[in-house]
Order: sequence, then C-alpha cells, then structure tokens
Amino acid sequence: MTTIDIKGAARLMNVHVRTAEKLVVRGILPAARIGHGYVLMERDVLAYIEAQIASQTALKREKGGRQGKTRTAVAAGLEA
Repeated sequence: MTTIDIKGAARLMNVHVRTAEKLVVRGILPAARIGHGYVLMERDVLAYIEAQIASQTALKREKGGRQGKTRTAVAAGLEA
C-alpha cells in the first residue's frame, strides 16, 4: 500500500493543490487527517481518475465524439 499527501494527489490528477484538498474536504476523495496534513491511498486517487476517464469518455460517446464545452467532472463535483 502506498500513501500520498495532498500534493502527491494533486500531481497525479494534474490539478492545483487546493482543488485536491477540496475533493478531500467534501468527501469525494477518501483521506485521513494525520497531524497537520491529509494522507490518501494512492490507489483511491487512481480509482478516482479512472472513474473520471470512464465517465467523460461515456459522455463523449453519447455526443457522437464531441464533448463540447461541458464542465469537467472535477469542477462539477466541487460545485455540488
């Protein structure tokens, strides 16, 4: 089992650290607060990325290969 911090999760997802932290605070990404920071399982972050890829690919297929100007799943999840 490999653990990562918020910065590591942000790097894996290619997002800003604050975006990764919002996903954790809102319970979208599972994490534990240990000491002054969060600890995440790398596999959970990778599973989240995989789910986003599957979801966005399905949307593209529904629209005939064109996603257009839709919000990303990360942005949509943060607004919910």
